[in-house]
Amino acid sequence: MVTITLFNPFHQRLIETTVTNEASIAKSWILNVRSENQEDLTVIVSLNSKIHPRDGAKAATLQLCIKTKCLILQLLHMNQNTNVEECLSDLFHDERCVFVGISIAKTVARLDGILRFVKRIDVRDLVKVNYPFSYGVRSRPGLKAMARELLGFGSWETKREICPRDFTDEVLDDEVIKFLSIDAYVSYEIGFKMLTQHMRYGVI
Repeated sequence: MVTITLFNPFHQRLIETTVTNEASIAKSWILNVRSENQEDLTVIVSLNSKIHPRDGAKAATLQLCIKTKCLILQLLHMNQNTNVEECLSDLFHDERCVFVGISIAKTVARLDGILRFVKRIDVRDLVKVNYPFSYGVRSRPGLKAMARELLGFGSWETKREICPRDFTDEVLDDEVIKFLSIDAYVSYEIGFKMLTQHMRYGVI
């Protein structure tokens, strides 16, 4: 069993990422972030996954991000007897949580039977609602484009090309962790900005 905690600087922020295949570490991470956000009426959580390269219906990893705290759960390398739903239930049963992500319906489908969510919203849909003239109904803006246009984030690159097979390694290297962390964090920031605008008008 391997657990790693890394700090990745990104646009004047420091993303703290915990990578693990252990249920106890995931539960501890959830306990800590819920404690840190216990006074918030709404907790926005970025939810992402990466598919198994040989089976697109399965998720190799699950990424969660709340503010600058990220968790990468290596689903492929968890003990077969682990009840993943029970492991994450404290977060996913918290009615304050709103889960956001790109193509989040596909993420939910990959995790069917594992996790159930109270509220989930696709980041692209939020962007289209907030900026209907800039993002048409049929547009499918990418994460980097939205980050640049909505958050002012410049492009980010890894030192090497990341391929789907990298997500299946038992020990993820630093570049893969950085890639997954920024992906989850940027989704969170876009979701936070869009939902904050919504909540001003009592939508959520």
